[in-house]
Amino acid sequence: MKRTMVLVLAIIAVLPLWAESFIVDDYSMTISIDSSRSMMIREDMALDYTVPSHGFFRDIQYAFRDGTRADVDDMRASEEAVVSRDSSMISVRFGSPDETVLGRKEYSLAYRYSLGADGYDDYDELYFNIVAPDAWDAPMRRVSFSVTFPYPLGKDRIWVTSGAYGSRALQPFSLSPDGRTVSGSFRDLPPGEGITLRAEMDEGYFDTAVRPSDYTAPAFMLSLSASIVMLAVSAAVWYAKGRSGRIIAPVRFDPPEGLSPMDAGYAYDGRLSDSDAAAMLIWWADRGYVSIQDSGGDDFVFTRLRQLPPDAPEAEAALFSAFFRSSGSVSPDTLRVNGFASAMQRVRKAEADAFSGEKSLSDPGAVRLRKRMLGILIIPAAIIPVLLCLPMPEITAFALVPAFMAYLMLRSFSLQNAKAIALSGLRPSMAAGPLLFLLFLVFFMSAALSGTYGMARAAIASSLFLLSLALSVLLSSLIDRRSRYGDSVMMQVLGYREFIDKVERDRIEKLSKEDPEFFYHVLSYAMALGLEREWTEAFRGITVPPASWYDCSPGSGIYGLSSFPHRWHHAYSSIIAPRSGGSGMRTSRGSSGFTGGGYSGGGGRSW
Repeated sequence: MKRTMVLVLAIIAVLPLWAESFIVDDYSMTISIDSSRSMMIREDMALDYTVPSHGFFRDIQYAFRDGTRADVDDMRASEEAVVSRDSSMISVRFGSPDETVLGRKEYSLAYRYSLGADGYDDYDELYFNIVAPDAWDAPMRRVSFSVTFPYPLGKDRIWVTSGAYGSRALQPFSLSPDGRTVSGSFRDLPPGEGITLRAEMDEGYFDTAVRPSDYTAPAFMLSLSASIVMLAVSAAVWYAKGRSGRIIAPVRFDPPEGLSPMDAGYAYDGRLSDSDAAAMLIWWADRGYVSIQDSGGDDFVFTRLRQLPPDAPEAEAALFSAFFRSSGSVSPDTLRVNGFASAMQRVRKAEADAFSGEKSLSDPGAVRLRKRMLGILIIPAAIIPVLLCLPMPEITAFALVPAFMAYLMLRSFSLQNAKAIALSGLRPSMAAGPLLFLLFLVFFMSAALSGTYGMARAAIASSLFLLSLALSVLLSSLIDRRSRYGDSVMMQVLGYREFIDKVERDRIEKLSKEDPEFFYHVLSYAMALGLEREWTEAFRGITVPPASWYDCSPGSGIYGLSSFPHRWHHAYSSIIAPRSGGSGMRTSRGSSGFTGGGYSGGGGRSW
């Protein structure tokens, strides 16, 4: 046992302390810079493989988070290599999938690396990572470099630092007699540490340099302009063609002609909600078709007393059947398992069909315009991400995918909630989910574009695009002028709603004396129009006889009924959610710099 433990410890002791399967035995970089800050770079690398490997990847960074990009071309390797590129790195793969190498292996790589102008107005600079920190997970036994500049430099304006990222530890270097070549040599560089060269010159030293990333500015500004134009056009179309005139509805004391509470609720907010279903239960009960046993909370039992008449509207009959398709007495638990969710889809279709053709609530021209605008918006939703990716076409998919995801999500959300938003505004509870999803997409797009524009400008462009898209889709969804029939129906609904909301006490007292059950006759419409609590409060202090069809705990009375829609909403959510997801619910100059602060980067990794 002791011998085994000693052997294990010995093995552990000699295991390499780095993550790679090789040691960098010798790494030499030779750089020649011209007056445009373009560098011809040659790397000679000798790797000592401690574990059999196919070869290694040499990663070269060319795009940075501050928006700077380098042009990398004229690449030559000592042996056949596979070159690939992503949004910020060029990867050169040495080796073959059919062969492995063990021991020392030498490689050479040459390429042109053009940084262009440095962007400073009062001086020129070269800030370059000979070895990028956090890029090589293998120890480097020897590192040497030689950098030749186009014109002489002052030694007091040259700094070489080494260590982990952020280190300001200065290292010795040599400057040739003509003042143009900086060189240095290092031993035993630990994994993850780097070496950085910074040289400062008078303004104009790199006299013909042009920033390679300058052409990103037009693409950036063009994308911002396109986002603003998209929103402006959508707003103009909605304002000019997509709004109904304001209705001044006189108060009416009778329900809308020929409309059930479900119809009135649908005409008011453009959707069939759980409150409409609750209102119909009360309506049927008041007319003798249903009785309700209320034990508190979500504990209801609905009992069918008789069938609806044969001439009942199709949507009403479909809703009645959805409740009592399997039994004459049901509860939320039984509804949950007897197909109520799928039956409600048929009810929604039947209700939508009831308000179609000559009885359409919306002007057909406005409906066509809404569909056309929502379809057209797919064009800027595709074009703007493409504009943003013009400087780096290889990342186009990383911008297009979130753009299409946002478009589809926003279209679905806006169509489902447009009427509710038009009536009561965009409530925080309604917007929370889409907003979180949009924030995720902003982060995703910004990360993808940061290598081209820098994180700040990428975030600005992504945020403006997605915000403009969201508002444009919402405005297009709100295009909904009422038809003449729609105006007449809405006038009746709003007039009756005004009566329920603002009824005077003396009138209630008079009507209740004439009809003691007047409270119950109106309650179903109050529920469908979201005024059940207001209607109940209006009867405070007025004696209302118990409803024969409502069996509740003592003392509940009309106040138990007024809370019925809220408690039914909770039960309805649990019934519908497993099948439909709740659809239809309301629901540094002057310093030496530091290691890693320069450009270039990447490292090496085995495969």
